[in-house]
Amino acid sequence: MTDFETLHGSLAEVAKGEGCTKSVLTPGHVSVHTLPQTASFSNVEALFQASKTTAYVATVGENLVFSACLGPKEARGGKEEGKGGAEEEEEEEEEDVQSRPAKRRRDTSAEEADRVANARSRLAKAAPALPSEQLDVAQRVLTRLVKDLRGPNGEIVVQSYAILSKKLGVADSQPRVVVAARLNAGIELRVELLKSCLGACWADGLLTTHPMLHGIGKLELPLSEEASAAAFFGNASVLLVTSVPSK
Repeated sequence: MTDFETLHGSLAEVAKGEGCTKSVLTPGHVSVHTLPQTASFSNVEALFQASKTTAYVATVGENLVFSACLGPKEARGGKEEGKGGAEEEEEEEEEDVQSRPAKRRRDTSAEEADRVANARSRLAKAAPALPSEQLDVAQRVLTRLVKDLRGPNGEIVVQSYAILSKKLGVADSQPRVVVAARLNAGIELRVELLKSCLGACWADGLLTTHPMLHGIGKLELPLSEEASAAAFFGNASVLLVTSVPSK
């Protein structure tokens, strides 16, 4: 057994404990694990900590996957730039996705930051009981997501987003300040970057390929034309839902 196989085997054991349904080591020494359709940030964090290397989350078709680069940088080659990482039987499909031009759009991060500020103001007026400091955290997190969260080739990831006041569980006595975003299909997200953008909101949240989570769906986070087309061809977008921690 090679060192890569040993590392992959250890990671696969952790993945099994986090609800992953399949683990594959690709010829390029990328350890790929199919997450549940709805995975918690803690599931991703456990895999990230166990991998001790550059790691990504992304959708491949309708699956949510976690991938870790086990080889040295020069051996990883394109993976360091976000290439590779798929189930063996999905390799052909993945290579086809990678061969397409990167999905870039005009950088409107400054405009989006203004829209985030406006969304925060609207929610503050609609729900004046919400703590201002929690709204500030939500605004900062969403601003980082729209400005800084990019794919390996500079792709804009966030297609729609919202700041909401919502009870996420039966144990919630009061509504929480919720941050939600819909992320484009098929773009690998570096886990370290995603964590950095989410900051304190990484403590508790979910990623899902389902169209709705906690009652949040297409109404709050409408699909773009690009996302609708991707969904038609079986490529799921990622719905991210998290909340601002209360002190």
